[in-house]
Amino acid sequence: MKFSADLRNLKIISVAEGKEISTVKDIIIDPTKGTLAFFIINQPIDYLGARIIAFEDVLGLGDYALIINDSTVIQDVAHNSLAIELLQKRVKVIGSQLLTTKGTLLGQVSEFMIDEETGKITGFVLVDSENKTSQCHCDHVLTYGQEIILIEQDNQDTLASRKERKQNAAANSVRDKEYLRKKIEEFGKKDSLLKSEANNSEVIEFPQDFNVFEQRQLQFLVGKILTKDVKLETGNLLKAGEQITQESLAGIKSRQTLMQLTAHVMK
Repeated sequence: MKFSADLRNLKIISVAEGKEISTVKDIIIDPTKGTLAFFIINQPIDYLGARIIAFEDVLGLGDYALIINDSTVIQDVAHNSLAIELLQKRVKVIGSQLLTTKGTLLGQVSEFMIDEETGKITGFVLVDSENKTSQCHCDHVLTYGQEIILIEQDNQDTLASRKERKQNAAANSVRDKEYLRKKIEEFGKKDSLLKSEANNSEVIEFPQDFNVFEQRQLQFLVGKILTKDVKLETGNLLKAGEQITQESLAGIKSRQTLMQLTAHVMK
């Protein structure tokens, strides 16, 4: 999206000649379609003796230059009936009053935006009676006139308000994600077996580096019967046939011991 002011004074570059051939002096709007129709080339003569480039003949429209294939796409206004017709309509957009079908005056157009890919006018910059500036989409413009642009009443939605809603939605999304993250952390703490209760009474601490799944595996072992002796890091020996208790789990200090216990319990 480009402001109309950004198009003026753009360098016009010819691919075939490999050089700058002129600059953009002005643009011609097609009020029936609400699109940019022609670029007027900067040269010291009046508009009816001017030379133009049709929007469809432009290969690229960037921040630095307007790109055309070669200078053969440049036309005399006098030889282009559509360009003459559009110039005679004298629709400038800037300076027009933006009015809704309900009779609400939204403001005066001080600038307008154009889609550089399609040439369509996409929005207006408005100045209201209090000299405040806002931006308005123009999805449903009914008429482009010399002094008034008529727009449907339900299209008063401004770019600023849409942007504000997007920002609010983004902020709500961030808050929702933060809330979810905290809830997950809380769940992780509740689910953690770092301080689990033995038979709803005894609290046993487990290695701090054990993840949630390893802690759950420890919980799974409570009440299981060993099929083989396993020596714990504390020096205690859990004998085959013994039932694993919360107290005996306190002697597990490594993942290796956890794996041994898991491998030697009755399924």
